[in-house]
Amino acid sequence: LPATTDSGVKVIVRMRPLRKDKDEGDPIVQKISGDSLSINGRTFTFDSVADVEATQLDIFEHVGVPLVENCLAGFNSSVFAYGQTGSGKTYTMWGPANSLAEENVAKEQQGLTPRVFERLFACIKE
Repeated sequence: LPATTDSGVKVIVRMRPLRKDKDEGDPIVQKISGDSLSINGRTFTFDSVADVEATQLDIFEHVGVPLVENCLAGFNSSVFAYGQTGSGKTYTMWGPANSLAEENVAKEQQGLTPRVFERLFACIKE
C-alpha cells in the first residue's frame, strides 16, 4: 500500500513507569522517538509513543480531544485499550482504581473516559 494510505486507525503506545513497590529490574523498553520504541534492541514504529512521563492530561490532549472533534464532526470514534494485566489500561481509561467507585477523583488523575465525556457534553452545551 502507498505510504499515504490512511486506515483511520491510530496505534498509540503508552509506556508505564516501573512499579516502585516491586523490583522489576532494568527497563527493556526504551522510547526512541515520538513514534518508535525499542524492545530488547528491536525497533517498532507506531503512530505515537507516550513515554513514562506522559500525564493523564497529555493522553487526553493527544487522543481524547481529536476523538471528540471527530465525533462532533459526525464521524464514529472509539478507543481500544489492549495490554497485559497490570499494564495500565484501566488507569489510562478511567484513572486510579478507586475512581470507578468514587466521585471525587483529583482532576489530574482522571482518565481518558471521564475527560472525553466532560469535553463532549461541554461542546454540545455550547
